[in-house]
Amino acid sequence: MLTVRLLMPAGPEAERAAEPSVMPAAFTRPEDPQDRRTHTVWTGSAEALRVLGLRRGSEATTSPLTAAISGRHPERRVRVRADGDAFDLTFLAPDSVSWLWSQGDFALRADLEQAVLAAADRCVDHLVRTRPLVDGVEPGRGYAAALALHAVGTPQPWTQPPPPLLHVHAYLVGVLDAAGALRGPHYGELHEKTLTREGGAVGRAALANDLRDLGFTITPGTGPDARGFEVTGVPEALLQSGQAADKGCAGLGEETDRDPWDYIPRR
Repeated sequence: MLTVRLLMPAGPEAERAAEPSVMPAAFTRPEDPQDRRTHTVWTGSAEALRVLGLRRGSEATTSPLTAAISGRHPERRVRVRADGDAFDLTFLAPDSVSWLWSQGDFALRADLEQAVLAAADRCVDHLVRTRPLVDGVEPGRGYAAALALHAVGTPQPWTQPPPPLLHVHAYLVGVLDAAGALRGPHYGELHEKTLTREGGAVGRAALANDLRDLGFTITPGTGPDARGFEVTGVPEALLQSGQAADKGCAGLGEETDRDPWDYIPRR
């Protein structure tokens, strides 16, 4: 599933991206090796990231992400996005993938985390390069975005343990126009009704291929519209419990006037 949301206050949005209690690292086990994996990374084209002084694959920490969402250079603090706003494109993995992640050993969890991140990356790249996100007229020549992988949808404190919910917030902070200027993605085109369907399909296809490469069997045609998939063999009861759970920040969609994490103050 893919949803689109206009990003509002930059500070709280960036804090949400890197909230420790929802990251996969929060669920490290005693037997896991001491291997710090980065779950918030910059992605996009070298040209667009250069405008912000960033590099693809580097860690997206809170302060630079706050600046980028605001359209400013993380170090110089000058405005570098010519116009528009930043958006959150949230890619939600199938419930079976999340449950497999929760039960897997360190190596499997790392493989699944990378596969979900790569699927979200592929989704954003496809949409920027095929949809007219520059002024609603032409595709972007490049883009800058941060990917934040979350393992659950709500932060601590919990009244009861939340179900696993692997999802990626892709913070699309700008697209390049033909002149090489960083622009805000076109609001109307991002909310065009077929965009999330197409982007979600691209992400799911990429994820399904990676899962097959990992040795899993895929059951296609799942979900209310029969466009989804699940990994074969995950008990139906687990899938239903995940579907019924509150998705927290993974389910915000287009709603920009509520914050499910009331510990983060509005600014």
